[in-house]
Amino acid sequence: MTDFVVVPDFRGSQALNAWLAGHDAGVLLQGPDPDSPNPVMDGVVVAQRPSPGSRIERWGTVTVWVSHDPGEGGVREPRDPVPPPGTLAVELPGDDQAAAQAP
Repeated sequence: MTDFVVVPDFRGSQALNAWLAGHDAGVLLQGPDPDSPNPVMDGVVVAQRPSPGSRIERWGTVTVWVSHDPGEGGVREPRDPVPPPGTLAVELPGDDQAAAQAP
């Protein structure tokens, strides 16, 4: 009798965390090129096969694609800060109501 496990959703996880979670779930993660010298250790998992929720044999392999692009990460400040209500509203572009109320 073969033992089956449910494949977790690794997408969006850091590669190392996904690898560890896969081990805990009873599956092995590999990159799209199993002969690659680079192990699945860094980056973010962007896709996987088989899909999450699939059933595979325990210790079967799940292929994951990893992105090393930093993307939009970093400082999360507003790009166009909005002044507090009632200040400098006349200078905001497209604020016709505030312009009409200006002295």
